[in-house]
Amino acid sequence: MRIAPDVLSALTGRAETAGNRLVLAGPRMDARLYQKVDEILEAIGGRWTRSAGAHLFPMDAAEALTPVLASGEVVTLREKLTQAQYFPTPPPVVERLIELADLKPGMTVLEPSAGSGAIATAAAARGVTVDCVERDPGYAAVLKDAGVARQVQVADFLTAPAAPQYDRVVMNPPFTRGTDMAHVEHALRFLNLDGLLVAVMSWAATYHSAKTAPFRALVEARGGKVEAVAHRAFAESGTDVDTVIVAIPARRAAGAAPTVWPVRDLPAQDEPQLGTPAEIVAEIQANLREALAAFDEVAAALASPPAAKAQPAEVAELPAPRDEPTLFDLLDEAS
Repeated sequence: MRIAPDVLSALTGRAETAGNRLVLAGPRMDARLYQKVDEILEAIGGRWTRSAGAHLFPMDAAEALTPVLASGEVVTLREKLTQAQYFPTPPPVVERLIELADLKPGMTVLEPSAGSGAIATAAAARGVTVDCVERDPGYAAVLKDAGVARQVQVADFLTAPAAPQYDRVVMNPPFTRGTDMAHVEHALRFLNLDGLLVAVMSWAATYHSAKTAPFRALVEARGGKVEAVAHRAFAESGTDVDTVIVAIPARRAAGAAPTVWPVRDLPAQDEPQLGTPAEIVAEIQANLREALAAFDEVAAALASPPAAKAQPAEVAELPAPRDEPTLFDLLDEAS
């Protein structure tokens, strides 16, 4: 949204930052103005903390505020939800992800591109230690507020340095233009030797194409498993994209079964029934008669000039039609 001039003025003139702290200096603000300022700060990750007497950010406060002051615009958390700029993982899909991840108490789990933490919250409830990476400061602050993660890193996951230290990676990455494959491939670098990655992905990852070939080869080489998610499973989150869940181990297990890629179920169609030659000829004749009748109507309309126009003095006589067999006569003979 476009930031109102009085709000922008308050942020420009009164915001003082130090590390992850932001203080609104000066006299007490009007309550309505403060509410608007607080909404902007919340959208970029700031949370008012009474004990600190400041808005605290999951990152450097000045770094979070600078682009907002420069553009005079911000996308609030409310707008992100209503505009479906990210697609939260529905509970049934979260449940299946957690089931396939086979989480055990004491494990370390990474959720990249964590959003508001639907997966992280469910994982933490299983007694594991969860770390999150989220590029949006607003959602990163929501994650910190929830208290389910040991640490929340504010960053684009694809730029995060890889360290093979996690027992599990459980994720719902962005899908746009095959980005999910890049995210999954990068996330595999965070697994320890006995680790397992479980991810929701677009159905497009299952296609046979030059773009998907390296990813499919990687999944098959590691003995990965792929299963279809129910059609429209993400409808409540604002998208109808079809998805799959992919489980990929850090290394191929001995005796791993070949990867089976799901295929779409197409409804069965009845074979077309062909008629006898006579029936086919009769159908052609009927179609031709209908077409000829339509042509005759058009020709009659074109041959009759509008009443307002003067009739031509003389009309040239057309030669009489020759008495030759027509197409219908030939078809009648054939039948």
